[in-house]
Amino acid sequence: MSQIRIAIVGGGLAGLATAAALCRIGTEAEVFEQSPALGEIGAGVNVSPQAINALRAIGLGDKIAAVANIAPGVLTRDMNTGAPLHYRDQTAAAARFGAGPHSFHRADLLQALASGVDPRSIHLDHRLIGLEERTACVELAFANGSRHEADLVIGADGIHSSVRHVLYGDDNPTYTGQMVWRALLPGGEIPADVLEPSGHVQWLGRGRHFFAYYLRGRDVVNIVTQEDTDKWVEEGWSIPGNPDDMRASFPNPEPLLATLLNRVGQCSKWGLFMRPLTDDWGRGRVALIGDAAHAMLPNAGQGASQSFEDAYILARWLAAERNDPIQALRNFRRIRIPRVHAVQRRSAAIVRAKHDYQQKSEKAAPAAVDAVDSMAWIWGYDVTAEWDKPPLVPVG
Repeated sequence: MSQIRIAIVGGGLAGLATAAALCRIGTEAEVFEQSPALGEIGAGVNVSPQAINALRAIGLGDKIAAVANIAPGVLTRDMNTGAPLHYRDQTAAAARFGAGPHSFHRADLLQALASGVDPRSIHLDHRLIGLEERTACVELAFANGSRHEADLVIGADGIHSSVRHVLYGDDNPTYTGQMVWRALLPGGEIPADVLEPSGHVQWLGRGRHFFAYYLRGRDVVNIVTQEDTDKWVEEGWSIPGNPDDMRASFPNPEPLLATLLNRVGQCSKWGLFMRPLTDDWGRGRVALIGDAAHAMLPNAGQGASQSFEDAYILARWLAAERNDPIQALRNFRRIRIPRVHAVQRRSAAIVRAKHDYQQKSEKAAPAAVDAVDSMAWIWGYDVTAEWDKPPLVPVG
């Protein structure tokens, strides 16, 4: 196992977590990242309990704890009246699931993952332009003229994966008619009462919702929104947005929400696209993980978390099938695909419960979709004990 040559295409969260997991089992992997510097757009990322447990098992517990925010709960308010609708108490999550939900500045989390990898194995400015599958190896070609041979290739290069495109062609995503705004604000400029009582607040309105929460202690406030729209919005992480357009997307905001909106000076936007659930996660000596394999809508907060489950379980299978890594990849897909498909379906469905809540009875609990019990089958998954077992998934 120690002599197998593994190339990971993509130095983002999925790629670095996988490299760290492989290091944990004594296997070095070469990571090829197309950017000239190791980093990602500044934004918040939420990681749920089962994925925190996976990162701890990889050996990164102290590193992630040092850069995480752990909110005791999430308060949901009406977007126009400010009325409290629901409070998701997360204080018992650690006892129930072994960890609570963590929030990170993406750049901090990326560096924590990189700490588990030999820096000499990370190759920047390597944009993949070719992949040739051979009987005994895979050859990679990069735009800088370099080439690399590997026994296994792991495509961790995101929703616009070059590895996936080589294997399967265009995936023809469908625009959902929903878009996202993102912004970061200096925490010191935001009055403390805006995010009381827990530092993590969600606002619901007709056809839209708005999250704001602290990162880096209270140094940064992360804003991420989602709304139904009849406008076409391109898919991408860093499309510049107009703050006035962002504000116009949330008419008649209650005063606390207005305080946040009025302080936005820069923002980004992107459209949300749906990809079909598929078993096309690789073949032969090539595996796809993370968004390259199973891009999902952000509604259940599972994009990064499912990537970290991938990383841990893939490493465990490669350790278990030391003499047959191709079989290890088959086993990885067999175990992962049913669970991830269930999470993808959950992520696709949950947004309607939020955006349609005003059409329901005022006596209903509109934000109960965020209740801890509704997420228990996701959060309660014991990745370290069940990495080789078919997962239990909800019916319907």
